[in-house]
Parts: sequence; C-alpha cells; structure tokens
Amino acid sequence: MDGESGARQPISLTETIRQKLRWNLVSGIYLPGTRLSTRSLAKDFGTSAMPVRDALKQLVAERILDVERQSAFRVPIITRARGIQLFEIRKLLEMLATRQAVPALTQVHCDLLSKFCNDMSAAVARRDVQGYFAANYSFHFLIYSAASAPDLVAMIEGLWMQIGPFYAAIIDDSRADADWQVHHEQVIAAIRAQDLEGAALAISRDIESAKDYFSTRDIALVG
Repeated sequence: MDGESGARQPISLTETIRQKLRWNLVSGIYLPGTRLSTRSLAKDFGTSAMPVRDALKQLVAERILDVERQSAFRVPIITRARGIQLFEIRKLLEMLATRQAVPALTQVHCDLLSKFCNDMSAAVARRDVQGYFAANYSFHFLIYSAASAPDLVAMIEGLWMQIGPFYAAIIDDSRADADWQVHHEQVIAAIRAQDLEGAALAISRDIESAKDYFSTRDIALVG
C-alpha cells in the first residue's frame, strides 16, 4: 500500500447529503409517510438537485425510503408485520454486537452510558424529541461500535433508520417515558460486571419491549 492509498478520502457531496438524511431518519425528524421532495431538500441543503436525488436513490436501494415518482420520495409507513420483523432482526444483530463489544468496554464507557441515560430521562421530561433520540442513539451505538465490526454496525443502523420515524410518531405518548430506561440500566450493570450474556439479554429485553408496544399501535400516522 502506498502512502496516498491510506489517506482519508474527501467525502462527496452526495455522501454528505446521504449522511444528513440518514440522521434525520434515525433521529425521527421525518415521520412515517413524510414526502421528501428533491427540489425542497436541495433548497434546504443549499445544493443542486442532482446530489440530493442521488442520495435519495441510494436510500431507496437500501430499502429505507420509497420512491413515488422521479422527484418525490416518501418515508415508508411501516406495517405491523414488517415492523415486528424488523424488531426481531434488530434483536438478533444487537445482541450479537453487544456480546462482541462487552470485553472492550470499560468503566469509563459505563459512566458515559449512565450519562446518556440521564440525558434521555431529562429529554423525555421536557418532551425534547431530538434530545431523546440523540442520547438514545449515543447509548446504543457507543456499545455496538466497540464490537469492532463495522459491517454489523452498518446493518443495525440501517434498521434504526427504518424504525426511527415510528419512534418519532409515538414519543409524545404517555408510555414513552423513563421506564424504558430500566433495560438500559440493566445493560450498564452487566457491562460493569463484564457479563456478556447478561448485557445481551438486557438489550434483547429493551428491543422486545419496544416491539410489544409497536404491535399495539396504529402505524399509519401520517397521510
């Protein structure tokens, strides 16, 4: 390998836009059924339509967005059956990532995970959707990134992008409260004890709880 081949390559404009769109999906900025216009997004991002369209097409190829016509895309309204399936896949992959990650996680990591839990509780109390999503994402992906398995993490993130808009649609409901964090506290306790299986099971319970709630909801929230 020569010196230049190992250098960090600049991120293209299309990839920059794609990453922004991915975050907007993960963090629940776009609700289920939201139409994404190439022209409107280009205006928002201060770019031409071409890189926006290319980024949107990539997300369609990843099964994250639906396409309606040449310049219009839509955040899918997840059916109950598909949503349950996505949660089951999430559970398998995130348990695997957690098992692989625990040996690399330290007490310093656990303290940071506890901070994210506190941030989530505070965000829910003040109905700060974006604050909640940012802290929840940081909690989970601090763990998964420690697995040193980038392909696995990418698959998990793709599932989060498909489910993220649903979370945004229910976060103001009375059941979107700090009780969800009980599972997170169990995850932290297991990591502190270096209990691989205990941490994986706590992650599983966290996802199972969200799946059970999902299955009771009418997902068609946006026309």
